[in-house]
Amino acid sequence: MEAVIQRIKSFIPGRFSRFLPTFIVTGDVLVLLCSLFGSISLLGNNPNLVFDRPVYLGFLAFSLVSWLACLILLKSYTIKRINSLDRLAKNTIITFLYHIFLVSAYIVATEAYFIPRNYLLSFFSMFILGVSMWRFGIYFILGYLRKLGLNYRNVVIIGYNPYGLSLKHYFDQNPTLGYRFKGFFDNWPQRHSSIIGKFQRSLEDFLKTENIDEIYVCQSYLKHRYFRHLVRYTENHFLKIKLLPDIKGLVFDDLELEFYSNLPIISFRKEPLQNELNAATKRIFDVVFASFVLLGICSWLFPLIAILIKLDSRGPIFFKQQRSGRAGKDFLCFKFRTMVVNPEADTRQATKNDDRITRLGRFLRESNIDELPQFINVLLGDMSVVGPRPHMLKHTQEYSKTISNYMLRHLIKPGVTGLAQAKGYRGQTDDNYSMKNRVRVDILYIERWTFLLDLKVIGLTVKNMFKGEDNAY
Repeated sequence: MEAVIQRIKSFIPGRFSRFLPTFIVTGDVLVLLCSLFGSISLLGNNPNLVFDRPVYLGFLAFSLVSWLACLILLKSYTIKRINSLDRLAKNTIITFLYHIFLVSAYIVATEAYFIPRNYLLSFFSMFILGVSMWRFGIYFILGYLRKLGLNYRNVVIIGYNPYGLSLKHYFDQNPTLGYRFKGFFDNWPQRHSSIIGKFQRSLEDFLKTENIDEIYVCQSYLKHRYFRHLVRYTENHFLKIKLLPDIKGLVFDDLELEFYSNLPIISFRKEPLQNELNAATKRIFDVVFASFVLLGICSWLFPLIAILIKLDSRGPIFFKQQRSGRAGKDFLCFKFRTMVVNPEADTRQATKNDDRITRLGRFLRESNIDELPQFINVLLGDMSVVGPRPHMLKHTQEYSKTISNYMLRHLIKPGVTGLAQAKGYRGQTDDNYSMKNRVRVDILYIERWTFLLDLKVIGLTVKNMFKGEDNAY
């Protein structure tokens, strides 16, 4: 095995990142052309696919040019070293969507309606599958090659402190990123054997003799004047310098850097749904999905459940309760009534073997059917299909005082279902630990929201409806 690895190293240059964009784009173009002509082969001798038609040849050319334009505009022609697999998938999907839109616009603008729809479907299916396999294949191959010691970056860190040590640990734990740590520079070299020397005395001499690619600087270790000098030095010697900001011991999962003119501003929490396009996408999906459920399922299911509720116990069909919504604003939440009418409905949470729950109500709760009327709330704009589950006002008042970050759940609209519920954090929460776990997952959803995550939560919810859940009571 060692001999094979050495053979691979002998054929591949140690650093080849500068060739990757060309390599990736070339592969994309080949996949696109293969998809175009492969679709023709699949369809056989279709009389509509005649290559001497100028408009058809124009379609072939536009498909290629528009894809290259999408790559350039969206900067998705390379795979960054620190990109996660999720980020790569997101960038690839966005590029596909732009390309499909441009090609569709071209067909409408040139009135190229003679192109068969099954050809377009075949082309896009082959192209999407082919490029996805190509991109993900490169991603995993790059990771493997970097573990072998290829496509690496030599780095040093200025500052032997918790920030610097955490960064070194990150490099050590992620060999597929291809970072080779060469040592620290610190004003107290005697503190550890990994410290090469004092940065103001030894760093520049070290950089002249060693092949270093990137320098990471812990902010608190450099005076402003010397940092400016170091930036000029690295620029003149074609080195990269990066800053680790000192945030005074504050720990946050996500930091986002923005620039107000030339002023760097750090946000301590990412909220994808603050983006107008993301918010519009989620709202459009909410309206379409809720309309489908209400018209396609609830139109015939609601009358049946209404009759069963009336036969099972006395009281109204719907249970209406004030719940905490987005930004802490209250709204009237709809559910099917699953309990006998009782004075504790707004203050006492349902528990296992709760004698207030009716026979039909237990089935409705276990199957989540009792939540279906909340799709009315979705159309009204009070709720979303997916989001943190809305709590009764009494619980919001109590838990906001005892659980840190509890109110962050209300940064977005509550949902008919949620990531926490899909993962099993539902039902009775008779201790702070259970609620803390639920809040933690809710905040994770807010910070990591994607359209694909919403689809995943819906899929898990449907699966749980048929499987049944132990905590559903």
